[in-house]
Amino acid sequence: MADHLLRLLFLDQYGEIGGGQRILLGLVGAARARGWTADVLCPLGPLADAARASGATVHSLETLPMRNGPKSLWSLFRAGVLSRRLAKQHRSLAQECDLIVVNGPRTLAIARAWVRELHKPALLYLHGFYGRVENLLIRSFLALPHTAAVAPSPLVAAPFFRLRTIHTINNWVSREFLDVPPHSEHLRQVLGITDTLPIVLVPGRFSPHKGQRLVLEASKLLSAIPCHFVFAGAPLFEEQGREVAEELEAAAGRCPERIHVTYWKESMPSLYDGANIVVVPSVWEEPFGLTAIETMARNRPLIVTDRGMLPVIADGGRAARVTKADASEIAAALREYFNDPASWKARTTSARKRVEDAYHPDSRQRDVLRVFESLLAP
Repeated sequence: MADHLLRLLFLDQYGEIGGGQRILLGLVGAARARGWTADVLCPLGPLADAARASGATVHSLETLPMRNGPKSLWSLFRAGVLSRRLAKQHRSLAQECDLIVVNGPRTLAIARAWVRELHKPALLYLHGFYGRVENLLIRSFLALPHTAAVAPSPLVAAPFFRLRTIHTINNWVSREFLDVPPHSEHLRQVLGITDTLPIVLVPGRFSPHKGQRLVLEASKLLSAIPCHFVFAGAPLFEEQGREVAEELEAAAGRCPERIHVTYWKESMPSLYDGANIVVVPSVWEEPFGLTAIETMARNRPLIVTDRGMLPVIADGGRAARVTKADASEIAAALREYFNDPASWKARTTSARKRVEDAYHPDSRQRDVLRVFESLLAP
């Protein structure tokens, strides 16, 4: 099967690029490296542009009217009606492909129609936690022949642990995080920071779940320490993210010499390279924590909260400092770093090795491609 030139169809509801979309792009690249053909069906936007640059053929998908968080029955019904229409509209594309890869459950109803009508094998990629109704829909999908799911952590896989078709495979860093030479001054140049004060970076989409408000509060507790706080992200995928973005921008307006907000569009490794220390302050049970392993790959000191998979990624404190999801605790951890940054060197060395061992793109993408092939086996 490995020598057969496959045609894969990747299906995504979002046009922007978040963590789940970076994983999709990694799989597109891995498939192309095998000589396989990749089609991506998604809304037009940055994801479509990046997929096209990776060698995929891009097809435009109408956006489904679903908000983030728990879904009402009426919302699911409307999405189901539209999904049936979209499945019919793009039926010929699905017919021509060997395998359908569904990136998240929002487009699951479209893929389900193709699996049932066309008898196509399909894999569902799970990235987070879902409501009761969505979990029932996922279970119903996985009960169909020639279907499977990949989860990036045991936490995400837990609701489906009794199913033999659920595969737990770690997410990975993009290869550029391992290969691109450091460029430590680029962040300061882009933001116009002309001094040499240390930079505390908080990367990730703006969301109440991601904890930017905790670091903003911690910055007030550290007002006596000269430094910069850089919040890099965007309010993607959820309405509440805009509220967080507005609070961060207001803080930057009040204190522009200390607080900075950026929707980073430059090289991603150079974002981390420009930081003296990175904070991933999640307040929810983090399903994985891609920004944490990206930080570790770039040899930057890292603070994470004790939520979800973050302590596991931090290897119990050996690869990153683990603290409670509390502003005063985060401030205390930052104060530790400012008092003795040299003592954090051992953690960054351990962190880089952990990424190469557990989150390397070659090994983890190979694991996912094996699942693809298992679905296509006779």
